[in-house]
Amino acid sequence: MTLDSDAAQPLIFKPIELSQMRTVEDIRKLSGNTLYVYSFASLFAWQADEQYEICIDSDAFVVKNKAEGDSAYLFPCGSDEGKKRLVDSLIQHENPTFYTISDEDKKFLEREYGGKFEFEECRDEFSYLYDKDEQITLSGKAYKSLRHQINLGKATATEWAIEPLTADNCSRALDINRCWADLRKADDLADVRAAETALENFDALKMWGLIFNADGEDTAYIAGTFVTPEIFDIAFCKVLDGRCDCYIKWELYNALPDEVKTVDSEEDLGIEGLRRHKLLRRPKELTRIWKGSII
Repeated sequence: MTLDSDAAQPLIFKPIELSQMRTVEDIRKLSGNTLYVYSFASLFAWQADEQYEICIDSDAFVVKNKAEGDSAYLFPCGSDEGKKRLVDSLIQHENPTFYTISDEDKKFLEREYGGKFEFEECRDEFSYLYDKDEQITLSGKAYKSLRHQINLGKATATEWAIEPLTADNCSRALDINRCWADLRKADDLADVRAAETALENFDALKMWGLIFNADGEDTAYIAGTFVTPEIFDIAFCKVLDGRCDCYIKWELYNALPDEVKTVDSEEDLGIEGLRRHKLLRRPKELTRIWKGSII
């Protein structure tokens, strides 16, 4: 599909399907976009809860985010020319609101549509990026509290068994997922359903992760995707004993391939305890996110 920027017809959006994975990932990688939300695994896993639909052009794609409204979209991903074609087409027919706008894409909108958009900083959606090696060594006084939390978590069990998460043992991770929801009376939580979708399509989505057994009982899993060979995104992490959370993540850092330099722990959703926990681990960077609306 190739769009004519002067076309009168509105964009056509379709459900996100596994058959689109290669095309979407090729566009994302060629554009240099490293925001985890644009990885195909994230889009596919979250499409039911976010009511995602996708329109794929020759060198760009845009995702309708119907959970946010009929005119809500993730900002287009792709080449500058492709993004402009998609934005132009949307503007012809409606007043779109764009989410997950990076600093770079904010500059793009300001340059191409000067004065047409107003922007709102979305602090709750900032992604937390961590230096993998620093999170393994945890050197210095700044990490004293985190080292203590890791040791406490490890001490909750006499014997830990840590296995790679695979399609063969994903059923165990699904059991952990359901148990986690039951313990919190939160079986309707969106991330529980999204995690189920990801685990049920683990191989097809090219996910990677670990499953943890403490003294003979499955107690945690952690799963994500390689946004690039150097960046790993922690998409889902469910720990039945909250005391073990820091230990589980520390073991993940140790198990990641040498090529990985950065770990994306995603956003804090404005949850005070989650923000405090993410800041405790001392991110090397917070990726700023904006919302853009037509004035």
